[in-house]
Amino acid sequence: MDRDITALLSDHLGSFITPHKRELIERVLDHRTDRLTLVLEDIYQPHNASATIRTCECYGIQNIHIIENRNRYEVNPDVVMGSVKWVTLHRYRDPAVDNTAACVARLREQGYRIVATTPHEGGYTPEDLPLDKPVALLFGTEEQGLTATALAAADATLRIPMFGFTESLNISVSVAVSFSHLVRRLHAERPDWRLDEERRAALRLFWYRRIVKKSAVVAEEFLRSRGLQLPADIS
Repeated sequence: MDRDITALLSDHLGSFITPHKRELIERVLDHRTDRLTLVLEDIYQPHNASATIRTCECYGIQNIHIIENRNRYEVNPDVVMGSVKWVTLHRYRDPAVDNTAACVARLREQGYRIVATTPHEGGYTPEDLPLDKPVALLFGTEEQGLTATALAAADATLRIPMFGFTESLNISVSVAVSFSHLVRRLHAERPDWRLDEERRAALRLFWYRRIVKKSAVVAEEFLRSRGLQLPADIS
């Protein structure tokens, strides 16, 4: 979207939002990042997937990629507690392609290191995974884990060290533990972890649209009054 139109719409839609809410949005924007992202492959228990969405929103992770080769994901509103309103879900559900390969290809084009989670020995832990480039963390189904396609496509693997008889944590807990460590390290180690101004402006407008009722209608009428058209990506 054109930067000038983004600014115009943000100013206009922002006039419908209380100052307190706008201040809160700016504080949250200060802690949003694109350098970490979550990928869920064929999660079939909706409460687990929904719990990971809530976790990511709490830790400032904006983008979540959901691969649906076999299992369709439906948001559980009792679990997400409204968090899905503030994150961006990218769904891969084309029946004609391998959605895992499509997702990985897209993330790699965007500069992400593809990191597969596995309980097996070897690989990195959340304490030593390199953060020199953006990281996409892949989690698989609750019982079988990631597919062979996902594991073969990974640039690295990550495990959470276990000290009991049980091999692994529940997926929602694993996501929480992993991102708790990675976000804390990212803030301490990378001065460039925050969103740039263009992405920040786009996300601000995205959230304003979530808050203002009938925002598409409001935006269209406002732009029409100025001889402008509503961009297709927000219609």
